[in-house]
Amino acid sequence: MSVKIEWKIFTAETQSDGTWKSNSPNLEELLNAIASPVKVKGYTPDMEYSMALLAVKGLPYFKITEINSGNLSISGMKAEQVKA
Repeated sequence: MSVKIEWKIFTAETQSDGTWKSNSPNLEELLNAIASPVKVKGYTPDMEYSMALLAVKGLPYFKITEINSGNLSISGMKAEQVKA
Protein backbone atom coordinates (compact mmCIF):
# COMPACT_ATOMS: atom_id res chain seq x y z
CA MET A 1 0.00 0.00 0.00
CA SER A 2 1.06 3.55 -0.59
CA VAL A 3 -0.72 6.87 -0.54
CA LYS A 4 0.53 9.89 -2.45
CA ILE A 5 -0.14 13.52 -1.54
CA GLU A 6 0.66 16.56 -3.68
CA TRP A 7 0.62 20.34 -3.75
CA LYS A 8 2.09 22.28 -6.67
CA ILE A 9 5.60 20.84 -7.23
CA PHE A 10 5.73 18.99 -3.91
CA THR A 11 4.90 15.31 -3.70
CA ALA A 12 5.18 12.80 -0.91
CA GLU A 13 4.30 9.15 -0.57
CA THR A 14 3.88 6.83 2.38
CA GLN A 15 6.26 3.90 2.66
CA SER A 16 5.46 0.44 4.03
CA ASP A 17 7.96 0.99 6.86
CA GLY A 18 5.84 3.85 8.27
CA THR A 19 7.93 6.72 6.86
CA TRP A 20 7.41 9.29 4.14
CA LYS A 21 9.40 9.73 0.92
CA SER A 22 9.29 13.10 -0.81
CA ASN A 23 10.87 15.09 -3.62
CA SER A 24 11.73 17.66 -0.92
CA PRO A 25 13.95 16.60 2.00
CA ASN A 26 12.39 19.31 4.20
CA LEU A 27 8.85 18.15 3.44
CA GLU A 28 9.86 14.54 4.07
CA GLU A 29 11.27 15.51 7.48
CA LEU A 30 8.16 17.51 8.36
CA LEU A 31 5.79 14.70 7.37
CA ASN A 32 7.77 12.14 9.33
CA ALA A 33 7.34 14.43 12.37
CA ILE A 34 3.63 15.29 12.04
CA ALA A 35 2.13 12.25 10.29
CA SER A 36 4.02 9.19 11.48
CA PRO A 37 2.37 5.99 12.74
CA VAL A 38 2.87 7.05 16.38
CA LYS A 39 0.70 10.13 15.70
CA VAL A 40 -2.26 7.97 14.60
CA LYS A 41 -4.54 7.37 17.57
CA GLY A 42 -6.71 4.29 17.93
CA TYR A 43 -7.32 1.38 15.61
CA THR A 44 -7.03 1.93 11.88
CA PRO A 45 -7.54 -0.67 9.17
CA ASP A 46 -4.96 1.05 6.97
CA MET A 47 -2.02 2.84 8.62
CA GLU A 48 -0.67 4.50 5.48
CA TYR A 49 -4.05 6.00 4.60
CA SER A 50 -4.40 7.26 8.17
CA MET A 51 -0.94 8.83 7.93
CA ALA A 52 -2.02 10.59 4.74
CA LEU A 53 -5.19 11.89 6.42
CA LEU A 54 -3.05 13.36 9.20
CA ALA A 55 -0.71 14.91 6.64
CA VAL A 56 -3.46 16.71 4.72
CA LYS A 57 -5.03 17.79 8.01
CA GLY A 58 -1.70 19.36 9.06
CA LEU A 59 -0.89 20.70 5.58
CA PRO A 60 -4.26 21.84 4.19
CA TYR A 61 -2.96 22.82 0.73
CA PHE A 62 -2.00 19.21 0.09
CA LYS A 63 -4.48 16.65 -1.15
CA ILE A 64 -4.46 12.88 -1.52
CA THR A 65 -3.94 12.17 -5.19
CA GLU A 66 -3.30 8.43 -5.37
CA ILE A 67 -4.08 5.36 -3.30
CA ASN A 68 -2.53 2.01 -4.17
CA SER A 69 -4.28 -0.57 -2.04
CA GLY A 70 -6.57 -3.52 -2.18
CA ASN A 71 -8.00 -2.53 1.23
CA LEU A 72 -9.74 0.74 0.40
CA SER A 73 -12.48 1.78 -1.96
CA ILE A 74 -11.16 4.56 -4.19
CA SER A 75 -14.58 5.80 -5.35
CA GLY A 76 -15.60 8.76 -3.24
CA MET A 77 -12.41 8.44 -1.14
CA LYS A 78 -14.50 6.97 1.72
CA ALA A 79 -12.54 5.31 4.46
CA GLU A 80 -12.44 5.34 8.21
CA GLN A 81 -11.34 8.75 9.46
CA VAL A 82 -8.50 9.00 11.94
CA LYS A 83 -8.41 11.01 15.16
CA ALA A 84 -5.40 13.23 15.61
